[in-house]
Formats: sequence, C-alpha cells, structure tokens
Amino acid sequence: MNQRVLPNMDFSAYVDSGRFSRPGRLRVLDQLARLQTERSRVSRAVECGQRVAARILGRGTIAINRNMALEVPSWRTLESIRNSGTIGQLAVSLPNNTIVMENGLRMTSIWHFDGLDPEVRLVLSAEDPAAYFFGYAPVQMKIVDNAEVFLDGPTIRGEPTVIAVRDAACLDAARGYWEAVRSTMYPCAAEAPAIESLSERQRRVVTLMLTCPSDEQIARRLGVSVRTVRTEVAAVLDLLDAPTRFVAGVRLREYLSAVIA
Repeated sequence: MNQRVLPNMDFSAYVDSGRFSRPGRLRVLDQLARLQTERSRVSRAVECGQRVAARILGRGTIAINRNMALEVPSWRTLESIRNSGTIGQLAVSLPNNTIVMENGLRMTSIWHFDGLDPEVRLVLSAEDPAAYFFGYAPVQMKIVDNAEVFLDGPTIRGEPTVIAVRDAACLDAARGYWEAVRSTMYPCAAEAPAIESLSERQRRVVTLMLTCPSDEQIARRLGVSVRTVRTEVAAVLDLLDAPTRFVAGVRLREYLSAVIA
C-alpha cells in the first residue's frame, strides 16, 4: 500500500503555532453543546419508542463492535472523532482501518490529543498523515457518508448503546461539531519524536513494532516488502543495541518517558 503523504508539508508549523487556541476550543465546546442537546433529544425518543430517524446499532461493547464491523464494508466515507484509546485497541483497529482504506474507504480520523497517553500518541504518529490527526476533540462520534452519525445512546439495562442517527437536526449539529474540531486538527505525524541515529522509515518500523506482532503486518502498513522490513528491523535492533524486539520496545518507551511524557 502506498502511503498518502501530504506534499511539501512542514509539520512543525502545526505545533509551533500553538496546539489549541482558546477561540478554537470555545468554538468546539459551543458546537458540542448543540450536538449534545440534539443527541439527548434523539436518545430519549429512541429509549421511549417514539418515532425518530435513528436506530440502536448495538447494546453492550461486544454487540456494538460486531454490528459496526458488519456495516463498515458498505461505507464510502468516514469522518471519525476519538477522544481516547489504548495500545491494545490500536493493535486491533489500525490494521483493520488499513484494510478498509485499501478497499476504498476515504477516512479522516481525529484523536483528542489530551485524552491519550504518550505511548498512544507515538503509535499514531507513525500512521498515514493524510488520514490520522490530533485535535481538540473531547467527545467521540462518527459521520458516515455524510448521511448518518453514530453517537452514544441511552443506557439500557445497565449496558451502553450506540445509536445511528439520520435525524436532520442532529446530523446538522454533528456536522457543526465536526467542522469545529477539524479547525483544530494537525497530522499525528507532527508529534513523531526525532530518535537519534534512526532514519524516518526505521523510526516508523520501531513504532509499529509496538502494535504489529509480525513483519508481514508491518510490511502491509508501510507498503513495502517483508524482506525490507526484516532488514530495517535488524538495523533498528543494532542501532538501539537491543538483542530482541522486546528490549527495543523497552528502550523506546524509556526514551519517550524522557522526551514526550
């Protein structure tokens, strides 16, 4: 897979100019208040069985994830906001995202910078800079094909739900929130640490080693051959004076705790 790199982009400008301005944050919060009002209205209607252009996608984490996975192949565009995430979650979601983008999905994914641990930011910094961004994004949602928005729904029998909403007022509020968050975004790649002695590709390889268990997965994510990955892994281990991948990961984490924690 060829990475979709934004041409001639100086990532440092996004960071040096200030991460999130006060006007930008206020705009996001204003639009979020509007979205939450509409979400609550639709959520109550769904819970009470009233007629509304919305449906419950699933109840409970397992059912939500299963039903979401069934719907993804039919999507053409995805505008996603994530306010948190763990290394374990990324190890599952990032390879899946690569597959669906290879199959034609046009995705923009914005992650709430302040809601992520440094290690998670590091992993995201190695992802496609045309698809993965940091921003001021305190509440998660997904807009699919500009026609449906996925939001947290009512709690039913103690279990969380996700609602898929086509209600016009709620969808318009979601679009307003998306545009406000989008105005704060910058590529995750802008946060990539400059690791001494490692080339750009070697840095990406060592970062992907945190979530990809095999050379084949790393090769797929980078769009290079497995042989190339193995050559780079060997070079990384040598440069980090690490006898194994595990030791290389430990030393990378030690480095991160000193520079970006």
